[in-house]
Amino acid sequence: MNRVLSTIVGVAFLFGLSAAPAAARSEVPQVTKNVSVVNFAFMPKTARVARGTTIKWKNTSDTTHTTTSNTGLWDKTLAPGATFSRTFNRAGTFRYHCSIHPSMTGSIVVS
Repeated sequence: MNRVLSTIVGVAFLFGLSAAPAAARSEVPQVTKNVSVVNFAFMPKTARVARGTTIKWKNTSDTTHTTTSNTGLWDKTLAPGATFSRTFNRAGTFRYHCSIHPSMTGSIVVS
C-alpha cells in the first residue's frame, strides 16, 4: 500500500498537482486600473497596463457617456456615476471613444 501511495504522490508532484486547498495556493492578485470620465475626457487618456489587468471606467461627470471600442470589442453606456469593467488578457493597443461625444478618445496599451 505504501508503494502505491508513494507512486501516486510522485505522479502528482511530477504533474504539478497539489493536495493543498485552493485558498492555500498562491494566486496572482487581480490588478485593476481606474479610468475616469471627467467632463468630456477619459483620464488617463492612455492607460499602460500588463496582461490580465482589469480596466474600470467610472463616469464622474453629470453627462451620460460611453466607452466604445473602435473595433467592436465592447460598447457600454455609462450614466453619471456608473462603472464598467473589462479585463485585458492579450497584448496590444485597444483604442476606444465615446460614441455620444466622438472627440472623446482613449487607449489601453497592454504589454
